[in-house]
Amino acid sequence: PSPTPRDKYLSGLLATGFNESTCLSRYQSTMYREPSPHKPSPHLVRRLREYEEHHRRCAPNTAAYKKALELLNPGESTSSAPEKETECKYIVWIPWAGMGNRMMTLASTFLYALLTDRVVLVDGRGKDLAGLFCEPFPATTWLLPQDFPIADFSPFGRRHPKSYGNLLKEEKISTADTGGRPPPSFVYVHLDDDYTTDDMHFFC
Repeated sequence: PSPTPRDKYLSGLLATGFNESTCLSRYQSTMYREPSPHKPSPHLVRRLREYEEHHRRCAPNTAAYKKALELLNPGESTSSAPEKETECKYIVWIPWAGMGNRMMTLASTFLYALLTDRVVLVDGRGKDLAGLFCEPFPATTWLLPQDFPIADFSPFGRRHPKSYGNLLKEEKISTADTGGRPPPSFVYVHLDDDYTTDDMHFFC
Protein backbone atom coordinates (compact mmCIF):
# COMPACT_ATOMS: atom_id res chain seq x y z
CA PRO A 1 0.00 0.00 0.00
CA SER A 2 1.08 3.54 -0.64
CA PRO A 3 2.15 5.48 2.48
CA THR A 4 0.45 8.58 1.09
CA PRO A 5 -2.67 9.52 3.11
CA ARG A 6 -5.79 8.66 1.18
CA ASP A 7 -9.39 9.78 1.21
CA LYS A 8 -10.90 6.43 2.11
CA TYR A 9 -14.40 7.70 1.35
CA LEU A 10 -13.42 8.65 -2.23
CA SER A 11 -14.91 12.13 -1.97
CA GLY A 12 -18.29 10.76 -0.92
CA LEU A 13 -18.60 7.74 -3.23
CA LEU A 14 -18.37 5.49 -0.17
CA ALA A 15 -20.71 6.02 2.75
CA THR A 16 -19.60 6.62 6.31
CA GLY A 17 -21.07 4.92 9.35
CA PHE A 18 -19.82 1.37 8.85
CA ASN A 19 -18.00 -0.72 11.41
CA GLU A 20 -14.79 -0.93 9.43
CA SER A 21 -13.76 -4.23 11.01
CA THR A 22 -16.73 -6.01 9.40
CA CYS A 23 -15.21 -5.74 5.92
CA LEU A 24 -11.67 -4.42 5.64
CA SER A 25 -11.61 -4.17 1.86
CA ARG A 26 -14.43 -1.61 1.84
CA TYR A 27 -12.02 1.22 2.65
CA GLN A 28 -8.60 -0.42 2.29
CA SER A 29 -8.81 -1.65 -1.31
CA THR A 30 -8.24 1.87 -2.65
CA MET A 31 -4.88 1.99 -0.87
CA TYR A 32 -3.49 -0.34 -3.54
CA ARG A 33 -4.23 1.99 -6.46
CA GLU A 34 -3.10 5.43 -7.48
CA PRO A 35 -5.56 8.15 -6.43
CA SER A 36 -7.88 9.23 -9.19
CA PRO A 37 -7.39 12.79 -10.43
CA HIS A 38 -11.15 13.01 -10.95
CA LYS A 39 -13.75 13.93 -8.37
CA PRO A 40 -17.34 12.65 -8.39
CA SER A 41 -20.00 15.19 -9.20
CA PRO A 42 -22.05 16.57 -6.30
CA HIS A 43 -25.16 15.26 -8.07
CA LEU A 44 -23.81 11.70 -8.06
CA VAL A 45 -22.86 11.88 -4.38
CA ARG A 46 -26.31 13.24 -3.54
CA ARG A 47 -28.01 10.46 -5.52
CA LEU A 48 -25.96 7.83 -3.71
CA ARG A 49 -27.04 9.18 -0.32
CA GLU A 50 -30.65 9.30 -1.53
CA TYR A 51 -30.40 5.73 -2.75
CA GLU A 52 -29.00 4.56 0.59
CA GLU A 53 -31.95 6.10 2.41
CA HIS A 54 -34.37 4.57 -0.10
CA HIS A 55 -32.70 1.19 0.35
CA ARG A 56 -33.10 1.40 4.13
CA ARG A 57 -36.82 2.07 3.75
CA CYS A 58 -37.31 -0.81 1.32
CA ALA A 59 -34.78 -3.37 2.54
CA PRO A 60 -35.70 -6.94 3.52
CA ASN A 61 -37.86 -7.23 6.65
CA THR A 62 -39.15 -3.66 6.45
CA ALA A 63 -42.87 -2.94 6.25
CA ALA A 64 -42.49 -1.68 2.67
CA TYR A 65 -40.66 -4.86 1.63
CA LYS A 66 -43.32 -7.08 3.17
CA LYS A 67 -46.02 -5.10 1.37
CA ALA A 68 -44.29 -5.53 -1.98
CA LEU A 69 -43.77 -9.22 -1.28
CA GLU A 70 -47.53 -9.77 -1.25
CA LEU A 71 -47.35 -9.64 -5.06
CA LEU A 72 -45.22 -12.79 -5.04
CA ASN A 73 -47.30 -14.99 -2.77
CA PRO A 74 -47.32 -18.64 -3.88
CA GLY A 75 -49.88 -19.15 -6.62
CA GLU A 76 -50.06 -15.45 -7.41
CA SER A 77 -46.74 -14.86 -9.12
CA THR A 78 -48.34 -14.76 -12.58
CA SER A 79 -50.99 -12.23 -11.64
CA SER A 80 -50.85 -8.59 -12.49
CA ALA A 81 -49.70 -5.98 -10.06
CA PRO A 82 -52.36 -3.76 -8.49
CA GLU A 83 -53.11 -0.50 -10.21
CA LYS A 84 -51.75 1.40 -7.22
CA GLU A 85 -48.00 0.91 -7.16
CA THR A 86 -46.22 -0.17 -4.02
CA GLU A 87 -43.79 2.22 -2.38
CA CYS A 88 -40.77 0.15 -3.40
CA LYS A 89 -39.76 -1.47 -6.68
CA TYR A 90 -36.94 -3.98 -6.87
CA ILE A 91 -34.43 -5.52 -9.21
CA VAL A 92 -32.99 -8.87 -8.13
CA TRP A 93 -29.52 -9.75 -9.35
CA ILE A 94 -28.87 -13.45 -9.99
CA PRO A 95 -25.23 -14.68 -9.94
CA TRP A 96 -24.07 -15.92 -13.32
CA ALA A 97 -20.82 -17.13 -14.91
CA GLY A 98 -17.39 -16.26 -13.49
CA MET A 99 -16.29 -13.63 -11.02
CA GLY A 100 -15.49 -11.03 -13.71
CA ASN A 101 -18.97 -11.31 -15.22
CA ARG A 102 -20.53 -11.17 -11.78
CA MET A 103 -18.74 -7.96 -10.85
CA MET A 104 -19.58 -6.30 -14.17
CA THR A 105 -23.25 -7.30 -14.15
CA LEU A 106 -23.64 -6.38 -10.49
CA ALA A 107 -22.29 -2.88 -11.18
CA SER A 108 -24.65 -2.58 -14.17
CA THR A 109 -27.59 -3.73 -12.07
CA PHE A 110 -26.88 -1.12 -9.41
CA LEU A 111 -26.64 1.61 -12.06
CA TYR A 112 -30.00 0.52 -13.47
CA ALA A 113 -31.51 0.59 -9.98
CA LEU A 114 -30.10 4.07 -9.42
CA LEU A 115 -31.52 5.39 -12.69
CA THR A 116 -34.97 3.80 -12.30
CA ASP A 117 -35.53 4.37 -8.57
CA ARG A 118 -35.40 0.67 -7.75
CA VAL A 119 -33.81 -1.22 -4.88
CA VAL A 120 -31.19 -3.80 -5.83
CA LEU A 121 -31.22 -7.13 -4.01
CA VAL A 122 -28.63 -9.85 -4.49
CA ASP A 123 -29.45 -13.54 -4.55
CA GLY A 124 -26.65 -14.93 -2.42
CA ARG A 125 -28.49 -17.96 -1.11
CA GLY A 126 -26.02 -20.82 -0.85
CA LYS A 127 -23.37 -18.97 -2.87
CA ASP A 128 -21.29 -17.28 -0.12
CA LEU A 129 -21.59 -13.89 -1.79
CA ALA A 130 -21.72 -12.34 1.66
CA GLY A 131 -18.12 -13.47 2.08
CA LEU A 132 -17.03 -12.09 -1.29
CA PHE A 133 -18.56 -8.61 -1.29
CA CYS A 134 -18.95 -6.06 1.48
CA GLU A 135 -22.42 -4.88 2.37
CA PRO A 136 -22.47 -1.59 0.43
CA PHE A 137 -25.26 0.25 2.27
CA PRO A 138 -25.16 1.29 5.94
CA ALA A 139 -27.55 -0.17 8.52
CA THR A 140 -29.23 -2.55 6.08
CA THR A 141 -28.58 -5.46 3.72
CA TRP A 142 -28.78 -6.10 0.02
CA LEU A 143 -28.91 -9.90 0.38
CA LEU A 144 -32.11 -11.65 -0.63
CA PRO A 145 -33.64 -13.39 2.42
CA GLN A 146 -33.74 -17.17 2.57
CA ASP A 147 -37.54 -17.09 2.71
CA PHE A 148 -37.97 -15.11 -0.53
CA PRO A 149 -41.09 -16.51 -2.27
CA ILE A 150 -39.21 -17.51 -5.43
CA ALA A 151 -37.02 -20.22 -3.92
CA ASP A 152 -35.20 -21.27 -7.09
CA PHE A 153 -34.15 -19.12 -10.03
CA SER A 154 -32.63 -21.99 -12.04
CA PRO A 155 -35.78 -22.53 -14.20
CA PHE A 156 -35.52 -18.96 -15.49
CA GLY A 157 -34.08 -18.64 -18.97
CA ARG A 158 -34.73 -17.43 -22.50
CA ARG A 159 -37.85 -19.57 -22.89
CA HIS A 160 -39.39 -18.78 -19.51
CA PRO A 161 -42.97 -17.47 -19.93
CA LYS A 162 -42.23 -14.56 -17.59
CA SER A 163 -39.15 -13.42 -19.51
CA TYR A 164 -39.27 -9.88 -20.87
CA GLY A 165 -38.80 -11.09 -24.45
CA ASN A 166 -41.62 -13.64 -24.29
CA LEU A 167 -44.02 -11.24 -22.56
CA LEU A 168 -43.29 -8.69 -25.27
CA LYS A 169 -43.69 -11.27 -28.03
CA GLU A 170 -47.04 -12.43 -26.61
CA GLU A 171 -48.13 -8.77 -26.29
CA LYS A 172 -48.65 -9.10 -22.54
CA ILE A 173 -46.45 -6.05 -22.10
CA SER A 174 -45.53 -3.24 -24.46
CA THR A 175 -42.66 -0.85 -25.00
CA ALA A 176 -45.27 1.86 -25.56
CA ASP A 177 -47.78 3.32 -23.12
CA THR A 178 -49.91 0.49 -21.72
CA GLY A 179 -52.96 2.73 -21.47
CA GLY A 180 -53.35 2.17 -17.77
CA ARG A 181 -53.01 -1.60 -17.94
CA PRO A 182 -51.28 -2.82 -14.76
CA PRO A 183 -47.87 -4.44 -15.32
CA PRO A 184 -47.04 -8.02 -14.32
CA SER A 185 -46.06 -8.56 -10.70
CA PHE A 186 -42.54 -9.37 -11.87
CA VAL A 187 -40.59 -9.78 -15.09
CA TYR A 188 -37.48 -11.88 -15.70
CA VAL A 189 -34.91 -10.10 -17.88
CA HIS A 190 -32.76 -12.56 -19.83
CA LEU A 191 -29.52 -10.86 -20.91
CA ASP A 192 -27.34 -13.90 -21.56
CA ASP A 193 -25.48 -14.36 -24.85
CA ASP A 194 -28.39 -16.35 -26.30
CA TYR A 195 -30.96 -13.61 -25.79
CA THR A 196 -33.44 -12.83 -28.54
CA THR A 197 -34.28 -9.66 -30.43
CA ASP A 198 -37.34 -9.28 -28.21
CA ASP A 199 -35.12 -9.51 -25.13
CA MET A 200 -32.93 -6.75 -26.57
CA HIS A 201 -35.85 -4.32 -26.45
CA PHE A 202 -35.08 -4.06 -22.74
CA PHE A 203 -32.33 -1.60 -23.71
CA CYS A 204 -34.71 0.66 -25.67
